[in-house]
Amino acid sequence: MKNVIKYAAIMVLSVFIFSCEGEDGAIGPQGEPGIQGEQGPQGQQGEQGEQGEQGETGTANVIYSEWIARDFETGGAAETNTQLLATLGVGEFDLAEDVLLVYGRREVNVIVSEVYQLPFVFASQDEYYGFQVSNFAGGASLRIEVSTLDGGTNLFTFFDDFRFVIIPGGVARSSIDYSAMSYEEIVKLFNIK
Repeated sequence: MKNVIKYAAIMVLSVFIFSCEGEDGAIGPQGEPGIQGEQGPQGQQGEQGEQGEQGETGTANVIYSEWIARDFETGGAAETNTQLLATLGVGEFDLAEDVLLVYGRREVNVIVSEVYQLPFVFASQDEYYGFQVSNFAGGASLRIEVSTLDGGTNLFTFFDDFRFVIIPGGVARSSIDYSAMSYEEIVKLFNIK
């Protein structure tokens, strides 16, 4: 029994000593970093995600004009007439590489406008609407050219205004015939305002 009391006293004393807490000492210096562990094995390849939606085609480098009011050089009736639409710098248009589309717009009424790609024949008035690009040192000029088909004289008032779109050769894809597309399709494709 003496041994039991003796062991009990040692236990109580041990609990008392180890349960006492002293003040924390100062934090010691940082130890040196350990050696980097080995790379673990690569996990399995995950499943392919779903195809994302086609993004909108940008208008990068596509040049387009505002609508330019009809203003032919000859003010009265004539057999032919012209209008300078734009003077283009060397970097703006390359006749050998770029696609050039020219449109005429007419106001049918306050709500409805119609847009036609040139060249265009207004058969009931025997009128032909086309365009010409003339190169010169330092650029090119774009002109609207109109003429009568019967040799008579007309005012050429079918269109109210004109607009051009230049699609650079780097943007144009050879598999697409832009001239076969409607004006609305071109506007949507190149996000033209």
